[in-house]
Amino acid sequence: MLQDRAVTFGDLVGRLRMLRVECNKCGWSGSYSLALLVRQCGRSHTVLDWKDMLTLNCPQRLKRDDQCGARCPDLLKVL
Repeated sequence: MLQDRAVTFGDLVGRLRMLRVECNKCGWSGSYSLALLVRQCGRSHTVLDWKDMLTLNCPQRLKRDDQCGARCPDLLKVL
C-alpha cells in the first residue's frame, strides 16, 4: 500500500507534470518536470531521497540545531 512506503517518481506519473518544492522557513521554491526527473533518476527513485539531495546545501540543514523546511505541497493533493 502506498501509505506504507516512500513515494516514488513512478507513483506520480500521470498524476503530476511538475513537482513543486517550497520551504516555509526561508521562502525558497522551485518546480521540476516529473518527466525529466524520471529520466534522470528513474521511476523507483523516492521523492524523499531526491528532496534530500536537492536541499543538501540548505543553510537550515547545515545548522545542526535546525531542519530544512522544504516540502512538496502537491503530493497531498494527488496521493
